[in-house]
Amino acid sequence: MARMIPQLTGEQLKSFPSRAEARFYEACRDRLPEDIVVIYSANWIYRDARGRLNEGEADFTILSAQRGLLAVEVKGGGVSFDAATGAWHSVDRNGKQNSIKDPFKQASRERHALLDQIKGHASWRQWRGARLTIGHAVMLPDIGDPSPLLGPDRQRELVGVNADIQSIALWYDRVMRFWSHATDDALGAKGVRLIEEILCKSIEVRPVLRAAVDDVEQQRIRLTANQAKVFRIIGGRRRAVVSGGAGTGKTVLAVEKAKALANAGLRVLLLCYNRPLADSLAIALKDESLIQAQSYHQLCDQRIRQANQKGHDILKEAVEAYPGTGDQHRFDVQMPYALALSADVLEERFDALVVDEAQDFSDEYWLGVEMLLCDQDNSHLYIFIDENQALYPRKANLPVEDEPFYLTNNCRNTAPIHEEGYSFYEGIPIDPPELLGQEVIWSGLDKVEAQADAVAKRVHQWVHVEGLKPEDVAVLVAKKPKSFVYELLKQRAEAAGAEWALEAHGKEKCVLVDTVARFKGLEAQAVVLWVGDDVVDEAHWETLYVGTTRAKSLLNLVGSSKVVRALRMRPR
Repeated sequence: MARMIPQLTGEQLKSFPSRAEARFYEACRDRLPEDIVVIYSANWIYRDARGRLNEGEADFTILSAQRGLLAVEVKGGGVSFDAATGAWHSVDRNGKQNSIKDPFKQASRERHALLDQIKGHASWRQWRGARLTIGHAVMLPDIGDPSPLLGPDRQRELVGVNADIQSIALWYDRVMRFWSHATDDALGAKGVRLIEEILCKSIEVRPVLRAAVDDVEQQRIRLTANQAKVFRIIGGRRRAVVSGGAGTGKTVLAVEKAKALANAGLRVLLLCYNRPLADSLAIALKDESLIQAQSYHQLCDQRIRQANQKGHDILKEAVEAYPGTGDQHRFDVQMPYALALSADVLEERFDALVVDEAQDFSDEYWLGVEMLLCDQDNSHLYIFIDENQALYPRKANLPVEDEPFYLTNNCRNTAPIHEEGYSFYEGIPIDPPELLGQEVIWSGLDKVEAQADAVAKRVHQWVHVEGLKPEDVAVLVAKKPKSFVYELLKQRAEAAGAEWALEAHGKEKCVLVDTVARFKGLEAQAVVLWVGDDVVDEAHWETLYVGTTRAKSLLNLVGSSKVVRALRMRPR
């Protein structure tokens, strides 16, 4: 039984417009040896050595590793040939004649076109032979006597009739002996495979990942716009808390609220905890003269410097009031107290305060911040919070006592990323997005060097194969020590085919590498999340929640085999 391409069912063969072709297909399938490949209806289009564009089709192409290649033209019904005019006709069962092309010339042209197509293809250079056995034949399965059709260019060996259908293996052997030459090289298994690839290689055309990402982004923009309904709910309230999980549009709404307040002529202070997020907001709002966008500690530094310029060392006063050493004590106690002291020295005040990432603010932070409002009781104050993103263990009583308004739709992540990220979430239910996307990729490797290789390989795939821009990709690290991880990645920059931007946001044509904690509040189209073994501990699930949900469209989680196995087996 020969291998048929394509493999057709009985029902498909019954629907053939040519019963003759269906009979020949069945005969080849059932009676030729299993080492033979039969291609039905091979089409081609190519430019020959003279630059002319050629296209055509062979009814059947038969390949044998030992015998070579044969092009077969099949004609059904009766056939007649007028030697005087050279005209050919088909004859149906009612005796009606229809003009047709010379089937032998057709078969000959198919043979030459096949040879040109094969030898002109770059892949054919892999065949090591010098001369290929290639021939043509005509199969007329509905006639019994071929004698009237024979001629100098129509040898009996090249003609198949009804009797030959029943013994097609013998017919095929006879045809190939006619065409073979002592100097011909066997096609071989490699030759058969190459011709298959040239004539009928299976093709799977996937959309370029860049295009798929762009399409999802357009849907995401529409979904994000839908979150504006929260403004209608808040209405004319001067103070409100807005709570929502990752991807629910909190930062987008915080920015839009700041703009709305500025458009009303109010001076707005837009605060967040993370410096990279603050820098991103400041760039986005650079043309908004009434909005000051900063991280909390940027604000503290600015106020301390301004007070010093007026002759007041408020940081020294804070250190004397709350003595202690270490960066943590400085950031969490002394600088917040210095900010509060600045209210007695500096006159600058704000009409409105918008705080994003409020889960990272402590009571000490809020004290100084509220004092910057023109009216601590009545000025505008809007707080955006996700308690599941509290990577820094601080607890605070929010200065707004009303029940939060809840955002319940994820409009950032695709559905597969949402499912993974929200498996680490606890809180009010967040509806999954209607954004279809690629499945999350898992890379479990035991050696840290192999993990680094996997990160570089994924970046190369996304940027150089799938068409993403380098700045669309972020490598987020939740593995210690980060200096060692960064060094491993620097050694693999060439393999990644990208320039790394180590904790340097906004660099064009570079792939950002940063920690999960520093990237909180931000997002990227594609994220490689590199995790350490400690993330399997429930105490670190907030890191996984934050890290996974930074990815908008594509996510590859890299870690040890143990970690990857544990995370994938967790109940969802």
